Amino acid sequence: MINKNKFPKVFKWMIGTLVILLVILAIIWGWFRSQSDQLWDIVSQECVPQSSALPGSSPCLNVVLEPNVDRGYVVFRDQHGPLHFLLIPTTKIEGIESPELLDSTVTDYFQKAWDERGFIGQQSDEPLPRDIVSLTINSSYGRSQDQLHIHISCIKPDVKAHLYSQLDQFSEQWSKVEDGINGNDYIARTLTEDQFQQMSLFLRLAEEVPDAENHMGSYGLALVPYTSNTHVPMYLLLANKLNILSLNLGYTGDIQDYQCDLLKTTGKL
Repeated sequence: MINKNKFPKVFKWMIGTLVILLVILAIIWGWFRSQSDQLWDIVSQECVPQSSALPGSSPCLNVVLEPNVDRGYVVFRDQHGPLHFLLIPTTKIEGIESPELLDSTVTDYFQKAWDERGFIGQQSDEPLPRDIVSLTINSSYGRSQDQLHIHISCIKPDVKAHLYSQLDQFSEQWSKVEDGINGNDYIARTLTEDQFQQMSLFLRLAEEVPDAENHMGSYGLALVPYTSNTHVPMYLLLANKLNILSLNLGYTGDIQDYQCDLLKTTGKL
């Protein structure tokens, strides 16, 4: 015979466990939020003030304050991986959701990140192959830092192979990436060199993807270079949107290889 008195006890135990889990999650979230300005503190309190000091005294590898500090940026070596670099503005911009990024007069940070890709191949005596590089930025839900930062590193070999296998399917119109990437849905479009330079990728996402402008913080972006069949340098622009049901936080960093195995296979390390 079922003891009905057990049900209230089980129910109370479940509620108690849920409350404890929520408290733990709140503590973890609070800790992460308390650390969310670490990058900005390094940039504003160390890299910029020390930019005119002796070489090597700044924690940043490069500090560019032209035309002024509000439009400058730094390049910082990330602690996660030997060939992982960040491009960070020298003005306070929280992330991809920041409305100032949709101003066409703002520094094109993706273009600057691409220009700084040479840090990946600094241990090599030969030019860095462009088709092993990747640039990513995560959504506001898929990042730990509240200062805009673009990740500069190599692309994972399997991700590159997956994308290259369907290059013929991509065009200047946004379309789904077949089978997604790392279990997450992506959309993609091609860019010529001129298209990359003519409009910032943030503005392009906002203007071309339906309703993206109202939900910029939900998106992660990635840029992957390739060469067309006619030997023309091209780019593949990828977007990944937050989807709680599939546990997709708009995180694009998992397409990158911070050890850069592709650079090793070319014999350049």
